Amino acid sequence: MDIKSTNNASVNSQTNNQTNNQTTASQQATKNATAEPKMTNNQISRQMMNNSILAAQEEVSIAAGDKSMALLYRAAIEAINEELTPTLGENSVQKNAEEGIDYSPEATADRIVSFATKFFATHQQQNQSMGFDDQVSSFMVKIGDAIDQGFKEASDILSGLKVLQGDIAEGVDQTYELIQQKLAQFAQDRLDANAAKAETKEA
Repeated sequence: MDIKSTNNASVNSQTNNQTNNQTTASQQATKNATAEPKMTNNQISRQMMNNSILAAQEEVSIAAGDKSMALLYRAAIEAINEELTPTLGENSVQKNAEEGIDYSPEATADRIVSFATKFFATHQQQNQSMGFDDQVSSFMVKIGDAIDQGFKEASDILSGLKVLQGDIAEGVDQTYELIQQKLAQFAQDRLDANAAKAETKEA
């Protein structure tokens, strides 16, 4: 075999190898893309929010209490929205932290509970076959799970930024405790009012 023929054979062999490698890589990429589960719009939105927070940490110190509590508030509201959207529909939420808003634990807890509990009447309408006590109980479970998820996600971000300590950690814990107290009070007030209404009817 002459040199020219040998070179052509070598080139053809390399071309075939490259084609095979490209085909294998393409098949692998397609396989990986197919294997990856599709994300919901809410999950994509939340991932984008988390990424933007991480990207901005060099410009704005999230160690400031208000920034951390604003993140906590947004995460909780997003989680409530995601939990309720399948049954109650899309909800418009102010996702961006506004200047001058009180992000103390008390104020943050008030806003989260106020937002969450305003959907109770809708929950009742969609579960009319339930007794009142069961309506309250199921609603509290649904809202409680969503808030827990929001707090977990916010805490994970703050932990990743290594700022979930000291005053910030105390603020997160205090906010969570206040939310639980306010939710329990909301449920008790509804149950008491319903019991009083029932007694009035019997009288």
